[in-house]
Amino acid sequence: MTTAFIEKLNAPEWQMDDAYGDIGSERYEESFRKAESLISELEAAPRGRDAILSNLGRYDEATTILSSLSSFVKCLGAKNSDDEHVAPENTRISGLSMRLSLAGDPLFAEIDALDEKDPLWEEKPLSDWRFVVRERAACWKRKLSVSDREWLGDLEVKCFYPLSSVFKTLQKGVDFEAENALGEKERIRAAKLVSVIKGAPDRVLRRNVNIGMQKCYEARADLYAALLNNLHGFRLAAFNRAGVEALDVSLAQNRMSRGALTAMKKAILSNIDLIRQAVTLRAPYFGGGKLEVFDLMAPAPQKEAVPQVIPYPEGIAAVKAALAAVDPSMSGFIDLMLENHWIDAKPSDKKIGGAFYSRFNEFRKPRVFTSYMGTITTVLQQGHELGHAFHYWLMRDLPVVQTEFPMTLTETASTFNEAVIRRYLLDRADEKEAFGMLWQELRSAANFLMNTMVRMDFELAFIEERKKGVVSAKRSVDLMRKAWHEWYGDSTVGADDYLWAYKLHYYKTDQLIYNYPYTVGYLLSQGLLTELDRRDRDFMPFYRAMLRDTGRMTVDEIVERHFGSNASEPAFWEGCMKGALGSIRRFASINPNN
Repeated sequence: MTTAFIEKLNAPEWQMDDAYGDIGSERYEESFRKAESLISELEAAPRGRDAILSNLGRYDEATTILSSLSSFVKCLGAKNSDDEHVAPENTRISGLSMRLSLAGDPLFAEIDALDEKDPLWEEKPLSDWRFVVRERAACWKRKLSVSDREWLGDLEVKCFYPLSSVFKTLQKGVDFEAENALGEKERIRAAKLVSVIKGAPDRVLRRNVNIGMQKCYEARADLYAALLNNLHGFRLAAFNRAGVEALDVSLAQNRMSRGALTAMKKAILSNIDLIRQAVTLRAPYFGGGKLEVFDLMAPAPQKEAVPQVIPYPEGIAAVKAALAAVDPSMSGFIDLMLENHWIDAKPSDKKIGGAFYSRFNEFRKPRVFTSYMGTITTVLQQGHELGHAFHYWLMRDLPVVQTEFPMTLTETASTFNEAVIRRYLLDRADEKEAFGMLWQELRSAANFLMNTMVRMDFELAFIEERKKGVVSAKRSVDLMRKAWHEWYGDSTVGADDYLWAYKLHYYKTDQLIYNYPYTVGYLLSQGLLTELDRRDRDFMPFYRAMLRDTGRMTVDEIVERHFGSNASEPAFWEGCMKGALGSIRRFASINPNN
């Protein structure tokens, strides 16, 4: 990336002065010491019914501070992957979090022993924690003995959580050159690689980055496979001790029933032939009968030799206009994010790949992290991440424990934003622009209804094989190809062989089987579009109420209370799918020779 290109984008950077400033700052250390003090008080505090409220207050405050510090360190590490302070600080926070967890065990045992009719349940902070207390009681770790939990917790801090930084270290080895359509050599590192994969308009660059990526990951595949084996080997040892299955642990973490996941998968598979057309219908525009893997996320083809670059102010203006059409508060929130410098979108080789939203619970302030590349894809990405932040913003007045929504519901507001932006641009587009937006609809449908499911089936298959022994890099490729074919059929030229190696989601230590939540969020967002059309001006109160419940209800409960449906019935998910399937049929009526 040249300096001139970055300046042309005019993308914003965040500032951290209204949070902790930096690791080790006076404000940062003050909060760390406060959390440490609260934990010490909790460890030494008297026990019994009369002490439950005060002890839970200490636990609640310490949890708030530690989650805030952890998010802050994550943000700094994402902004500068070379920051040497991040890894040791994560270890320091993890150690303190482990102390808090152990100190909280006797407290929650006392809470669990309370009679359901005990008036203590109606007093704060216990009344705020009621949903999470129920959830904690069913947590798989509670099946372990106290000594086993203590041993596992110590091992997690020392051996498991640090593995997440190993992936970031491996990603630093992604460094090669790829030629673009102008014949120029571009340096490709992890952050830029992800941006190109997600929809760079330059097809020559996409193809050459794909070639370089395959060579890079093939040469280092054994390292990634070793890391993935370590992560799942550690988990499986713990799960086996507790007598639980990995998928059930993931579903509990994502607050979704197995019946709902099964129903969702059944609904997609019952429409798989039409969904695959979201891929095959785009292939002729690249001159083939099947789509190349590197074209799966591509924007609509352009005749211009040099793709148009969308400056950030222009892109964010489109996002704001689309969201304002739903409700002015949604675009006003983006103004607030920009004014406070809470968005980081400026490209940099030091950034990690990907994008995310985060928040500092101690200050109730969100942040958004992306690498804006001036494409329609990264315009939509702005809407996606800002949807996460808006979701939290609507809940910031709630007790912190009720703002911790699961990833299945986290992805709802974000993908709803994307859907709203695409539809807004499509409704106002000329023929050429309409083609481009319909293209985006097909791209999203294929990604959320097939790609994420490929990723899920691969991970489940990998875990099953890991139970028997170490899974080689070659076998990992075989498993990916098998999962790919089951979902994509023959719609693509080959498979994305090293998706399992370069995808960050496989290497997260705080999430397990983090792929199907995107499909859940996508389908719920499509259902929200239907509600928007049906409710019109009454939509926003419905939407706010639904989002505010996402930290204190399961997916199944949300679907029942707010959509009036049963998440364990395929019919609900098929209803959510109608808009996407309609876009595929509409695109099919376009003649690719025109």
